[in-house]
Amino acid sequence: MKRNWKTKGTLVLTGIFLLGSSLTVCAEDEVTPPGYHVYDVQEDEVSDAWYGIARGAYLQGGLCKLTHGATGYALCSGTTFAHRESDRVYVRVYLDWSDTGTGGWTTYDTYWTTIETKDSYANVTSGPFKIKRNKYHRARGAHSVTQDGYTEATTTCTDALYFD
Repeated sequence: MKRNWKTKGTLVLTGIFLLGSSLTVCAEDEVTPPGYHVYDVQEDEVSDAWYGIARGAYLQGGLCKLTHGATGYALCSGTTFAHRESDRVYVRVYLDWSDTGTGGWTTYDTYWTTIETKDSYANVTSGPFKIKRNKYHRARGAHSVTQDGYTEATTTCTDALYFD
């Protein structure tokens, strides 16, 4: 009797492993093409620009920027550039805050997104956004271009900017 249960248990486990290994995951092909970041830090503005270096790629570049607005307000923006008109050009910008500016980042529940179809450019701007005063803030961007089910994507992230 013990041997029978061991055999059945082994067969059940083998079946579970075989079933799990035979399931196919249906997802778009997504890659991060080679590129480089250029960070710019000014007194009232920080930005991260990513430039793709792959020839013939769909994703050309991405830009994320954070600027001081009126006292207690920030302005965020993001742009995604494609090499040519594509099925989908996407940009999303997140705003984070931190006490130190070097870690412990918390994302606001708000983000800004633009999706363009049959275009080579997507841009989003937050407008004046009320922020936590006496904290550091940064903007993060998610950029992608999709053509014929193939997606190229990258991210950007600005340096910390203090808002008093």
